[in-house]
Order: sequence, then C-alpha cells, then structure tokens
Amino acid sequence: MAGLPTISFKDFVKNPIVALLFMSLMAIGYLYYDNKSTLTSQVKDLQEEVRSLQRDYKRLNDKFIDTLEKIHKK
Repeated sequence: MAGLPTISFKDFVKNPIVALLFMSLMAIGYLYYDNKSTLTSQVKDLQEEVRSLQRDYKRLNDKFIDTLEKIHKK
C-alpha cells in the first residue's frame, strides 16, 4: 500500500469539513456493506424456506390426488 496518502489528525484539524466528509463517507461505506451482507443472508434463508414449502406443496398435492382417486373409484 505504498501509493495511499497518509492522513493525520493535524490535517483534520486544519480542515474540519473535510474530516466530517471523510467520516461520513466511511459511515456510508460501512452501512452499504452491512446492508448488502444482511440482504445476502436473508436471500439464502428465504431460498431454503421456498424449497421447504415446495416439498410440502408436492406432498400435499400428492395426498389430494390420492384422495380424489379414491373418491372416484367408489
């Protein structure tokens, strides 16, 4: 990381607006990362829930078809 500029506290004292903007940018970056990781985990959880509901639907649909066939045979 030889190309990165160094920022000291004295630089922030000289330009408090720049310091505030820098801290705001860091906060926005953190919130973006946190939101993205939260949404990713929610998507994974919901995908598993959809798979479970699909299995339940298939099982209930098969039972329904069996019941209709039994009624039709009588």
